[in-house]
Amino acid sequence: MPQNVLVSVLGEGEYLPHLVRAILEKEIIPARNLFLSSKNQVACQAAEGYDVRICEDDISAVIKSEIVLVTASKREMPTQLAMISSSSQKRVVVTVCDSEKVDLAYVSDRIAAATELIAAVLHRDENGKLYATYEISQKARLFLHQPCRDLVNAMCDRINEAG
Repeated sequence: MPQNVLVSVLGEGEYLPHLVRAILEKEIIPARNLFLSSKNQVACQAAEGYDVRICEDDISAVIKSEIVLVTASKREMPTQLAMISSSSQKRVVVTVCDSEKVDLAYVSDRIAAATELIAAVLHRDENGKLYATYEISQKARLFLHQPCRDLVNAMCDRINEAG
């Protein structure tokens, strides 16, 4: 059953289209609850054929959501976080990155306004399967923990199924 939360997906990199497609294909949330920036062509292409909401830019997508998923490499993550830092208050910001250095402390230093943070660090096990570990700030609302995990885990599952 889909979660009834409002989600925006921002960022760049190899995981971005997988994250958008996994959320939609696995129906983690209703498609109308997904907000994307019209300026992010990769995200919009990944959502083709689905009834998602396309916003003018990243900030518009953030403002309309409760959960903000940001995927980027460690090198690009500060840029992605800086773009939304002033708009992220009262939202759960979830970073999705395959660098263990993009942890809760790293994100806290770069998001001034956000009080609710989750760092999802991607790893590969000995069989090459992708999985995520989570660091969650104490202020993150408890009822949003599982939806955040479900969103990122869906991406991991989709990538693992594709091989």
